[in-house]
Amino acid sequence: MREYIDDEPLTLERFIELEQEQLSISMSQDLEELRAVSHIQALYSAALSKITLRAKADLIVFQLLGFTHYHFLFGTACLLRCHLSEAFSSLRVAIDAALVAAYIIQDRPSQEAYFARTKPFDKLIRHAKNFIRDNRPEKLPHPMIPNLIDMHDVCSQFASHADIETFTHRRREFRDNDGISWATTEYFQFSRDPKIQRYYFFSLMHGYAMLLDIFALFLIDEQEKVPQQWRLDLHKIVAGIEQLRGKLEPKEEEPSSPGDLAGGD
Repeated sequence: MREYIDDEPLTLERFIELEQEQLSISMSQDLEELRAVSHIQALYSAALSKITLRAKADLIVFQLLGFTHYHFLFGTACLLRCHLSEAFSSLRVAIDAALVAAYIIQDRPSQEAYFARTKPFDKLIRHAKNFIRDNRPEKLPHPMIPNLIDMHDVCSQFASHADIETFTHRRREFRDNDGISWATTEYFQFSRDPKIQRYYFFSLMHGYAMLLDIFALFLIDEQEKVPQQWRLDLHKIVAGIEQLRGKLEPKEEEPSSPGDLAGGD
């Protein structure tokens, strides 16, 4: 990744130009990361190609799955363009969609409450957290939900609103030739340590791979859209990403946000 220090705010044209330059650098250097993207894309392609509905009530589940795929593409593109907070903000939205899907997959008529924004969908995460707090996992529609909510909480801190964590890797301080200190907020957000930047990337991939597990029962057992091998491939991908993340995990003294996105390890 390249750093840019400008004396004036970027124009739209310059911003787009620099974005494309960062993307080109990422696409040419991050080969192992792009292999992970390709593996997850293959799972989405199998699940979302040539859909034939068995019932009209199934449509919303495919729509939610497609919505997570959009955010997988958008969030990955953000990270490749060095927009770290935006990448994890996108993952947060995808997790929202997966949590909604988990409840609708378990109880298809509940989508009416989703459309009406009524219980439990009006405060879905709080609803699920109550069962987690009370140690009643059997009340949750999928065992992956606690891990996804942990990820969602970290994304909410790091990548939503103007929380101080959103300035991770975005603040720079300088001292000029006259000894005057000054600071800047950068337009491109990435770690200057390639190892930590790779950790962020595989944390993002870990989130998208994990949320796909929410849809496995629906796709394999209900719809027979994909074979059992799809689930095995998914779990293999998750395990491989977790292994890579383990090797890259920052030490305590290193800045790691959003490195706490470790749910499921």
